[in-house]
Order: sequence, then C-alpha cells, then structure tokens
Amino acid sequence: MQNQKTPDTSRRRWWTIVAFAVLLGLIFGGGLLYGYRMIESSKGREAARQAVDVLLQRTYLCGKMEEETRREFISSSKELTERYSEWTLVSNEQNKYTFRQDVDALAPGCEGRAYFGISEHGDLTLFEGRPKDGKVMQTFFQIDTKKLEATLPKEELVLLRQGIRVHDKAEYHSILSTYEEFADTNEKDAATMAH
Repeated sequence: MQNQKTPDTSRRRWWTIVAFAVLLGLIFGGGLLYGYRMIESSKGREAARQAVDVLLQRTYLCGKMEEETRREFISSSKELTERYSEWTLVSNEQNKYTFRQDVDALAPGCEGRAYFGISEHGDLTLFEGRPKDGKVMQTFFQIDTKKLEATLPKEELVLLRQGIRVHDKAEYHSILSTYEEFADTNEKDAATMAH
C-alpha cells in the first residue's frame, strides 16, 4: 500500500511553512527596524555632541609648566568637567577649555638642574642652572641678608649666592622652609600694602 497524503496533511504542512516564514519575516524585519532606530538614535546623539579644544596645563613646584592640547567630543560642559575632575577649570571661551593641575613634584627637566640662590635684587630665587647664569624659574621673597649673616655661618650666604642644587621635592621644601625665616618682613609688608 502506498502512503498517500491526505489533503489535511498537506494543508498542515503548508500552514506550518507559512507560519514559519511569517515568524522569520517578523524576526528579520524587527531586527532591521531595531537596527535602523539604533542608527538614527546614535546619529541624533552624535549630532548633539560638539567638538571642543582642551588645553591641559601642569604646573610643577619649580615653576615649570607643561601644556597638552586635546580635541574632545562632548554633549555638555558638565561632561567635560566630570572627565577632568582632578583638574581645575581655568577658562572656557568659545569651545576652548583650559584646565590646570598643580603637581607636587619637580618637573622632569628641573631635577638636578634647579638651584636655589639669591637674585641680584636679593630675592630667594629658583634658577635653572647656577644663579650666575641668571635663568630664573621662580622668585619667592626678599632675603634679609643681615639677619641671615647674624644667625648662620658666613659660608651659608656664600653657598646661597653660588647656588644650592635641588634634586627632589624633599630638598625643595627643606631649602625653602629653611630660608623662609630670613624673609625680609619690611618687603613683605610693602608688597602686601601695594596689593
């Protein structure tokens, strides 16, 4: 006996194939629609984002400043300030943001090349190289040389005039704190009154 298909069986297969095709069409069509909406949505977000220039300034103990410029894409100023939360916003002018960060260290170029000394005006000064070379990096305060000579050995003033080399942050702070007690208070008062 031959296996004959009944019309009911054929119809069921036909409906199964049609249902399967419709299901595949819905899945495929839904996926395409979802993908299209995602692309359109991301285009809208990208269009809302704007390009800004960011200037990052790192200021080191020795007075040196390093600058780095970046191009950033942001939706809002808040997004940018959150991104640079470790920095201080200094200015924001026409899509140009400047951030500054004080680094509690000597700049890589200062280590071993920085010298504390006395400028020709009698100020405690940090020089790049020996004081005689005159490359001032940072000026601090007027030194009361009479008080210094009366308190410390004469060689100390000679050493300061020749330059005291600074190798690291600890030496920097140590030398600065040592000579702060010899700041000319009259100069400080005059400078305070002038401001």
